[in-house]
Amino acid sequence: MASLSLVEEFISIQGEGKYQGHLAIFLRFFGCNLNCYGFDVKQISNKTGDTLIGCDTIRAVFTSHFDATQIQTEDEILNLVNARIKGLKKLPMIVITGGEPLLHHKNKIFINLVSKLINSGFKIQFETNSSIFVDFEKFPIYKKCSFAMSVKLKNSGEKYEKRINKEAIKAICENSYDSFYKFVILGKDKELDEINDILKIYNQDVWCMPMGSNKIELEKNALNVANFAIKNGFNYSDRMHIRIWDNKEGV
Repeated sequence: MASLSLVEEFISIQGEGKYQGHLAIFLRFFGCNLNCYGFDVKQISNKTGDTLIGCDTIRAVFTSHFDATQIQTEDEILNLVNARIKGLKKLPMIVITGGEPLLHHKNKIFINLVSKLINSGFKIQFETNSSIFVDFEKFPIYKKCSFAMSVKLKNSGEKYEKRINKEAIKAICENSYDSFYKFVILGKDKELDEINDILKIYNQDVWCMPMGSNKIELEKNALNVANFAIKNGFNYSDRMHIRIWDNKEGV
């Protein structure tokens, strides 16, 4: 029987991209097809004691080194969501993230979860590296979702052929309810070349975000990235969750 591994769920504000500042419930699922060693974020495993290097969601990437809640039915997650919205005057958006959540897009529980959330009036946003191809005709429920496409650049440390899937990017942009790019950068000219190459795959709105896993690193890079965005006609997105809570998890 299919199951899902949920790393965490929490209510906060969307800290990045087009919907920055919006109230959101985050559902973070286990598993990723990339490690992104180039971001050089370090975390110690609570199971093995190993020091792991990757992105700022290491707990969702290195699945053998951290614990997660095993989900057998979509109603288990729906119950968590319903508990979060008690007393709220307006429904928050649902951000489905990871790791890489689209690894699970064929999972029956996952499909049922997205369907029931949409039928309940929630707006769904996926945070994805856009390297997993989704057949939107076979899985039409995803046409009703928004996609924040964090396509990985060379600074991730991943090989081009692993991080860039042209067909996956096109499928998302051509079929989803809404989509946009968001790039974590330092604001260098060589990053502009990479972004422009991705825009040749599919021209879509761009949000540039400063690299940094804590307040100090974010502050160091923010001005340069803001100027980069202004100079090149892109949008700038700060990373509000880091500004407010630093490198605290679950916010």
